[in-house]
Amino acid sequence: MTPKAFPAGAFAACVAILCAGCAGLHSSQVASQIYTLEPAQPPAAAPAGAVAGSVTVRVLRPLAAPGLDTDRIAVVREAQRLDYFAASRWPGPLPDLLQNLAIDALRAAGRFRAVQPDATAFAADDVLQIEIRRCQAEYTADGSPVVRVQLLATLGRQSDRTLLASVTAESSRSAGANRMQAVVAAFQGAVGEALAQLAANLAP
Repeated sequence: MTPKAFPAGAFAACVAILCAGCAGLHSSQVASQIYTLEPAQPPAAAPAGAVAGSVTVRVLRPLAAPGLDTDRIAVVREAQRLDYFAASRWPGPLPDLLQNLAIDALRAAGRFRAVQPDATAFAADDVLQIEIRRCQAEYTADGSPVVRVQLLATLGRQSDRTLLASVTAESSRSAGANRMQAVVAAFQGAVGEALAQLAANLAP
C-alpha cells in the first residue's frame, strides 16, 4: 500500500508554527525590571506615650492624573511630552502603591485611632481621598532627571460628607545620575517626603 503524500499546504503551516515558536523563545525584547516604591526614610513614629486620636479613617484608592494610573514609571521629556521608562515598572499600579504607603504613613503618625484601606469590613468615622497630581521624573536642560511629586489629600466625615480638611504636599528630588537605580531612589525620597507632609498636617 502506497503511503499518502503529505499535503504541501499543511507542511508549510507546520513550518510556520515551528518558526513562530522559535522566535518567541529567542525574543530580543528586554524583560521589564520591577522596582519597589518605598520611602527612603519612613515617617517618624508617634512619640512614646502619645495618645492616639479617637477617630478612625478609611483611605480610598487615590485618584491619578491622566497617564499615572499605571504600573509604568512616568517621565516627562522635552516639550512636556509624557513618556515611560523602557523595560521598567512598579510592582503594581501607582495608585495602589500610594494607597498602601499613605496608610503606613498615617499609622506611624498616630493621629488616628485606626487607619483602614477601603476594602475593610469595618466602619470608619472619616474618609480620606488622595489625588496624585504629579509623580514623574522630569528631565532638565542639562539632562539630569528630577522627580516631582504633588499630592492633594481631602479629608471628609463619612456620615454627612462634610469637608474637614484639604492638604497639599509637594516634593522634588534630583536623581543625581541618569541611571534607573538613581531615578528610583529619587522617587522613593520624593514620595516619602510628600507622604510625611500629609501625615503631619492631617488631623481628625
